[in-house]
Amino acid sequence: MSEKRNNKLKCSECRQRYGEDSIRFVDDEPICLNCLYGGVDPVRIWPIGFVVNDKKPADRRPGATGGDVSEIRLSPGMARFMKGLADETHLTIVWQLHEAGSIRTVFRRGWDSKEVGPFASRTPARPTPIAVTDVELLDIKGRTLTVRGLDAVNGTPVLDIKVAMKGLK
Repeated sequence: MSEKRNNKLKCSECRQRYGEDSIRFVDDEPICLNCLYGGVDPVRIWPIGFVVNDKKPADRRPGATGGDVSEIRLSPGMARFMKGLADETHLTIVWQLHEAGSIRTVFRRGWDSKEVGPFASRTPARPTPIAVTDVELLDIKGRTLTVRGLDAVNGTPVLDIKVAMKGLK
């Protein structure tokens, strides 16, 4: 696996040493962000709120356990962006896969056992840990949205909310 020295990991591709915050694990090998992403600058995104529900990561497989109803609690500064939201029936929630683990380049997809990579699956272990889920909007109280169908676990950062295409009238 990885060689450690002075709290640094050696990239398995370029062989340079990096701190843990500059390394991602792909197929259990440390790869520096420069080798993985080609030296592009990262994008800064702030969460607009967080998910509150009883979901936890599923044991030994992608997905989550728990109920189908979640709350999205928006930050105080987001109230100004909610005009018209209560008139909608379906939303698209963009959220961070903040508990995703090591990335696998090839694996068997859960629902059909087809051998695929992350871009041909719904795995939470992705090169850029972002997920998108269409949900049904059940209720809004203040800055708290109650939704059905969100597969994010409790505490997940929410990055954006959009009207779902199937909710457009």
